[in-house]
Amino acid sequence: VRDIILSISSGINAEYGGASSLLGSVDITSCSRPGLETGLKSPLADIRAAKVEQEVDMTEVNEIEVEETVAQIKNNDSSLTTCCFNNVQMDTEMVDSITSAMVRNTSVTKLEMCNCGVVDANIEGFITMLRSNKTLTSLSLETNKIAGKFLVELIKCLDTNETIKELRIANQYYSTGVGDEMAIAKALDKNSSLCKFSLNWKNGGSRNTADRIIMRNNDLARKKRRGLA
Repeated sequence: VRDIILSISSGINAEYGGASSLLGSVDITSCSRPGLETGLKSPLADIRAAKVEQEVDMTEVNEIEVEETVAQIKNNDSSLTTCCFNNVQMDTEMVDSITSAMVRNTSVTKLEMCNCGVVDANIEGFITMLRSNKTLTSLSLETNKIAGKFLVELIKCLDTNETIKELRIANQYYSTGVGDEMAIAKALDKNSSLCKFSLNWKNGGSRNTADRIIMRNNDLARKKRRGLA
């Protein structure tokens, strides 16, 4: 009897392990935290959410000299390729001065402004920046106070942008509605360069649509690297 029980137990463990391995191999390109947004608990650890937390520590003190860095952006300092303003609380004017300086900059490829107090009134500046700047490849605006309808407008402006490859807008103070998420997914379809995108999706259909678009863009980027496109 003991041998039979052990045999059944081993079979169940092997089957469970195989299923876990299969689930663990799935790679989703957009970030979501199901436990926080929907009340559902995932059977697996949310590795993507943990990665975001590792990349942007919201308790870390940022000692960047903001005005000096903005001056470097305005002067198109070629030595400045990454600007990390994370965790520096700014007023609306300072945020606008950064986006205004970035419009004609040709050196900065990565702009991080997570937890900086970016609000709806600043989005027009980011839209102008993304429509004009042809060098920036990565923009992070996580953990700010941007409403859903303004996130939609931000994504819509990417229809003519062919250089942005990474955009992170997850963890906003305001929740996005189903209509906003559907509009975001629709707008993403008009961009072919974005390969990494984060948003706390509530709507599964919109999220699946966005994931397919991001995977399509990654395939296009891979073909370009190989000279096939």
